[in-house]
Amino acid sequence: MINLNNKKKVLGQVDIIREINSAEKEGREVNFSNCIISDLSVISDKIKGGLNLENSEIKSSVFLGEIIIIGDLNLKNSVIEGSLYLGNCTIKDDLLLENTIIKGAINLVGAEINGNINARNATVSGFLGLSKAKIGGDVILEDVKLKSSDYEELTIRGDLLLNDTIINGGLNLGRLLTEGLIDMENTIINDNLVLTGIKGEVDMSTIKLGGKKIV
Repeated sequence: MINLNNKKKVLGQVDIIREINSAEKEGREVNFSNCIISDLSVISDKIKGGLNLENSEIKSSVFLGEIIIIGDLNLKNSVIEGSLYLGNCTIKDDLLLENTIIKGAINLVGAEINGNINARNATVSGFLGLSKAKIGGDVILEDVKLKSSDYEELTIRGDLLLNDTIINGGLNLGRLLTEGLIDMENTIINDNLVLTGIKGEVDMSTIKLGGKKIV
C-alpha cells in the first residue's frame, strides 16, 4: 500500500479482510499504514506478522480486545477518533504509539506485551489504563499528555492507571502531563523509574522497584 501521491487510501471492511488474508498467505505484516479506516473492531482473533497502522486515521473507536498479534502493533503518528481498547490482548513484540492522538481513553487492562510500549509524545483524551498488564520490556510514556474529557455528561479524568502492573524493564514518565492521578498501587518495575518533570498527583506507596528512582 505505497502511496506516491501522499493521499490516504480509504478502506472498507472488504479491503480490511482482503489485506489480512493476503498478509497471512504471504507471511508479512498486515499493512494499513497511510489509510483512512471508518471501523476497525474485531477483525480477527490472531494477526500473524504484526499490524501496521502508522500515519492512519481511524474514524471510530478501536476494539481489539483478546486479539493475539504475532509481531508489533504500530500506531505511530496515527489519529483515532475514539478510544483504543486492547484489554487482555497479547502482542508478541512492541506496542508503538509515538505521536499518536487518541480522542478517547486507552485500555490495556490484563494485556501482555512481550516487548516495549513506546508512547512518547502521545495525546490521550481520558485515562490510560495498564492495570494488571504484563510488559516484557520498557514502558516509555515520556511527554505523554493525559487530558480529562466529557462523555455523556460525565467527566473522565486523565488518570494513568498502573495498579498491579508488572514491568520487566523500566518505566519512563519524564515530563508526563496528567489532569488526574498516577496510580502505581502494587506496581512492579524491575528496572529504573523516571519521574523527571512530571505534572500530576502520584500514588506510589506500595510500588516495588528493582532499579533507581530518577527525579
